[in-house]
Amino acid sequence: MENKEFQNAWTTPRQEVAQQGFSTTLYKDWDEYGVQQHDVHLNGLPTGKRHIVYKNQFVNTCSKQYVLLPNEQVINTVEKIMKEHPEYGLVPDMSVNNNAKWCNQNGNMISSKKTSVFPSGTTMFTRYVLDEEFDPTGDGRPIKMGISIGNSIDLSRGFSIMPYHYRGYCTNSMFHVATQQVLADGNTELVGNVSDRTIPSVIAQDNLRNGERFVKEDAKAFNKAMRNVRHTKRLTDELINENIVRILSSLEVLKTRYSEMHDVKMTQFHAQRIADTMPKTSLAKFDFMDVKEKTRENGTTYFEAELTKESTTQWEGFNALTDYLSHGSLGFNSTMNHYREVDRIFAQ
Repeated sequence: MENKEFQNAWTTPRQEVAQQGFSTTLYKDWDEYGVQQHDVHLNGLPTGKRHIVYKNQFVNTCSKQYVLLPNEQVINTVEKIMKEHPEYGLVPDMSVNNNAKWCNQNGNMISSKKTSVFPSGTTMFTRYVLDEEFDPTGDGRPIKMGISIGNSIDLSRGFSIMPYHYRGYCTNSMFHVATQQVLADGNTELVGNVSDRTIPSVIAQDNLRNGERFVKEDAKAFNKAMRNVRHTKRLTDELINENIVRILSSLEVLKTRYSEMHDVKMTQFHAQRIADTMPKTSLAKFDFMDVKEKTRENGTTYFEAELTKESTTQWEGFNALTDYLSHGSLGFNSTMNHYREVDRIFAQ
């Protein structure tokens, strides 16, 4: 133990705990990050709960079993690993989306804004891209593929590594929030819900079948490794590095999927899924579909979608949704949750 730590350990060996009402005592702090955890007592007795504080602002209450990972600590660990492995080819994505109202941005990190519940900066994602471009449609408008690291100190999400891409010409991003589940489930929507009478569709199905074993084995290994590691001490450098490699491998599957989406048309299924999952205020913005509000016999309402431009490709529909989310004004977690829905609609 260093001398400073030794001296600090003896600063307050005992803290007064009020015998009436609620009181708290400091359990742990990360001074360099402005993060603290405080044990909660009631009438002098421990409650088994802890308060999370960030920059002198209350964040949330957690159990004593919850192992807090400060966002900054996660970033430092991940970026140390990436710098130790230049062969991965990952560099921080410093692109700026000035129209994004749903997040704050600091270099390659996007973080949550202040809400009525949480202070700002309690949830974050950092972005890293490969220093190469990929043109999925051959139209001269390339994208950059990469990965994103997510974490929170407000209990809204655990540590995560996910595929990510950025399109510089329109400052449009896609976070594959649901990819772990998508990879585990296979490609049921693309294979099972598009016409099998067109050559592009047949090619897409054959390519996906050829890659199906890799996708499922990769997802199974990832899920096994990540099981029960949400904010636990088992989240080691080795585990993080292993799964960075896994997500990098999955980018090849996504590249194939993107190219196929350019050749395969949208279906009525996609239109209805969009109506069922996207914010109602967004539906009028998608010119390839029409949505009407209907009333059931029991008086409840629902939205019925009709695909009005059958020439729309899945790639065009996919980008219309990601453009709305990238430049939208939903809350941080709401935006990420809708990225998950887009992932499930188009990437499965």
